[in-house]
Formats: sequence, C-alpha cells, structure tokens
Amino acid sequence: MKRFSNCRTYAFDPATRQYRRTAGFAIGGARFVTLDSERVGAGVVAATIDLAGATVVPGFADCHLHLTDTGYTTGVRSLGDVRDARTFAARVAALPADDAVIYGANYDESRWEDAATATAEPLERAFGDRLAMLVRVDGHSSLVNRRTFAELALDPRLAGIERDPVGELTGRLFLDANWIAQERFLARIPAAQRRAADERAHALALSRGAVHLHAQLLGLGSPENYAAALEDLAALGPAKWHPKICEREPALAKSLGLPYIGGDVFLDGSLGSGTAALAAPYCDRPGNGRLALADDEVEAYFAEAEALGISAGVHAIGDRAIEQCLAVWERVLGGVPSPNNRHFIEHFELASREQIARAAGLGLYLSMQPQFDADWGAPGGMYETRLGPQRAHAMNAFGSALRAGAVLCGGDDSPVCELSPLAGMAAACSHHNAAERLTPLEALSMYTYDAARLAHAERETGAISEGLAADFVVLDRDPFEDGSFAATQVMQTWLDGAKVYEA
Repeated sequence: MKRFSNCRTYAFDPATRQYRRTAGFAIGGARFVTLDSERVGAGVVAATIDLAGATVVPGFADCHLHLTDTGYTTGVRSLGDVRDARTFAARVAALPADDAVIYGANYDESRWEDAATATAEPLERAFGDRLAMLVRVDGHSSLVNRRTFAELALDPRLAGIERDPVGELTGRLFLDANWIAQERFLARIPAAQRRAADERAHALALSRGAVHLHAQLLGLGSPENYAAALEDLAALGPAKWHPKICEREPALAKSLGLPYIGGDVFLDGSLGSGTAALAAPYCDRPGNGRLALADDEVEAYFAEAEALGISAGVHAIGDRAIEQCLAVWERVLGGVPSPNNRHFIEHFELASREQIARAAGLGLYLSMQPQFDADWGAPGGMYETRLGPQRAHAMNAFGSALRAGAVLCGGDDSPVCELSPLAGMAAACSHHNAAERLTPLEALSMYTYDAARLAHAERETGAISEGLAADFVVLDRDPFEDGSFAATQVMQTWLDGAKVYEA
C-alpha cells in the first residue's frame, strides 16, 4: 500500500461528469484503493509519499499517434522549425548521410517567411545518388529525388505524381502516389533503426504523461505482420497500447482481439497539402480535393464493422469527406447510434453545425487534435489561406461539438504536432474562436476519461476513482486554477501503480 499526501487530486465522477478535489489518495498494488489518504484501513501498513503540494490527474491518452514517425523524426531529421527556402536547403544537406536512406520530415512551407515553395531540388543537389525522401508535416505529400522515384517503381498512372508544364517530374507526390511511395521507402529503413525510433517515441510519451497510446498501424500487409506489430508494441515496455489498424478489414481486428479498426482509413487528404475534400473550392489553388473512396466502399466497410461488433473509424478532414461519412453511417445505422459499437471520426475539422449535430445524434466519437488550431487556425494562418476567413473561423469546433452532446477524444497526431497532451489541452482552452474554447476540466476529460471510452477501457482506467487502475500524472502546478497548461510540467508518470517516469 502507498499513501500519497499533500497534493491536489482531481477525481472524476462519470455519472455527473464533475471533478472533486481531494488532498490525497492511496493505492494498493495496481489500483486506487481510496481517495481519502487518511483512511487506508485499520492495521494496514502504508508507505507515505508527500507530493509537496503537486497536482495529480489521471494518466493522459494520445488518441492519434504515429509512433515510429515520431521517434524517427526527432532531432536533425525534423525540418519543422525551418522558416525559409535557404534554411530548408541547408538543413536538407545536413541530414544524416550515414543512414541507409536519407529521410527528413515535418517541413511546413505555410510557415515560411519568404513565401517560397518546398521543392525536391535540395535533395537532388545534396543526395542525387542516394535514396532520399522528405515528408511534409501532415504526411499527405512528399518530395523525392529522381533516383528514388525510379527505384520505388511507381506506376506512372497513379494519381498524385506532379509534373511541370513540359511533363517533367517535379519530385512532388500527392494522393495515392505519396502513400505508396512512403510505404515502399520506409520499408527500406533497417529494422534496428525503426525499433530505436519506437523506443524514443515511447520514452517521450511517458515523459509527457501519456500512458494510453493509440498507435496508428498502416501498410503492413498481411495479418501476420499486423500480429507481429502488436507483439512489438507490447514488448516496448510500460504503456497501455491501443493499436489502430488503418485498414478496411473489421474481420482482421476481430481475429486479433481488438474492439476497433481504422483511424487513418482515408476518406480524404489534408488541408496543408491541398488534398482534403471540400464542398466548395480552395481559395488559393484550383479544385476542391478528392474523396479517396467511393460511397459503396465506405458502406461495405461500415456495414461489416457494425455486423461484427467492431468500432470503425475513418480520417475525414474536409466537409465533403465528413458528409460522406455521415451519410453512409445514417444508411448503415438507420439514423440512430449503434447499440454496441463506438464508431469514430478522426480529425473532423471542417464540419458544419448541421454535421456536428448529425455526428452527435449518431453517437460517433470525435477524435480531434486541438494543436491543429494552435498551429494553423489563427487569422492569417494556413487554414485562412486555404479556405478564407469564414470557413477557417468555424473549424475544429470543440465547444460546439461538446454542446451538441458529442464525445470528444484528444490526440496530437504526432509528429504532425508535438507529442504533448498538455499542449493539446492548452490549445483546446485557447481556440482562436472564443466560442469553441473548452474549460480546463473539459479539456482534461478529452485526454483522459473520454479517451478511455474510445479505447473501450473506461471500466478499467481513465479516471482517479476507487477500484480503477492507478494510472496518474503528477504535475508541478495546478493548471485548473488559471487554465495555464502551457506553464505546467509533468513531474511523474505512474502506470498500474508503478512509477514509469520522473523528471
């Protein structure tokens, strides 16, 4: 038995959706025993841990995480801080040349101060004779040199191979060409480097208080490969893994004992790459994106999932993709929530008020990423450039979704955004549109209890409550008094009653 005292502990009651604050708690083995640290039972010997006024909250979740990419694009491989074309070229030339392949990621020209466009030319100049790829921050477009394009053997008829006015390859890939190229390229990274990347990302997650990790698994091919990937996750060490197989195969999830399928099952692309499917055209480029799947393909996926008792998810960012998702679910479910499943939409960014109401009425869980608004939602930001002020102002409508009765679940889509639930909570509370801001405790629930519901795990974890798993985070200050998550640091992370991280 361990007794924790001299702290501010936020305990959640799911029935009332209210938090109460206590001055301590006790755990026995892997579970919370009592929320009154002075009452641990007659004759029970308890070690006392004085937390010196720290704040204790449930262990955080990250409901959308690309584990290997997060670990692999730390340090010099990340181009996220580049702000002009000249620096971009210099940083590309400085990528680790002793790797089996040359790889960089997270560049975002929408933030460049010189308004230039990222091109493959720096790759050609520095690594023309090597396999080399750069992936945009959203993952929905990439740059390759000519040698890489040839070695990846892409079908020239694939959608998304950009050519200049005279028909020459530019090295930029979108849509199908981008995903196939990334899958083939990343397969060239040696297994030892991939494992080291996973370990780095796992350690980073624990240091940020994230113990429930919804890892996106995509493009692994056979059921045996997916089964091996689940074993690899479990072997990484302490965490509660919620692997999302990003394939339209509910039977595969059922065979592996998973209650959910999907995540990055793409109905459209991204706004940054100009591939999200919109009802009205983009403001800064021709067209309005493209739906990745036909309605009958989506319906077959949803219907099989519902029949097998598997919760199904899709990636939908633009309003046209969201509309496709909602219309198909309305047909499959007859306009009412599933009686057994927790179907979900990842991202759900450009949704109208009517679409928000329909999603809530269907009982769809909304797995959203508040840092998207912090990074691109402000006036003059990338969303306004792509969509214009009116549409950009209405995006990522957390407050409207919560008021409509939807279940919001928080994630960071790392490495698209920083792997940091606290940063996500800060963004949810400071949305550029004041009407869409959450309260600090609403933001906490988004990354704790409601995330546990998405994982089908709320009877085991997700709150500080007697009988639940002792998964909690010790913070250096109380962000609920002034809403300042940005100034808050994780001091300790505990999982099943064991300390797995200490600052």
